[in-house]
Amino acid sequence: MPDECINIELHGALASKVRAAAEASGLTPDAWAAQTMAAWLLTWDEDLRRLEEPGENTPAEQAFAEVRARLVTHLALQQLDE
Repeated sequence: MPDECINIELHGALASKVRAAAEASGLTPDAWAAQTMAAWLLTWDEDLRRLEEPGENTPAEQAFAEVRARLVTHLALQQLDE
């Protein structure tokens, strides 16, 4: 297996929840899991780094939209654990 690849097996209720979430979003389970994990891995450190960059500030509407998207992803991951 190449170093850039990770295979993860999910079983039982968790696998069913991932399939359902993927189907609801129009993605394959693999694509949904990859997209969800990538979003989850984004950290506040990135936001803080961006605040230190010179240039114009991000409009509040855009900032809240980004926070809202992260929250939706976080809540979806919590539901998978239930």
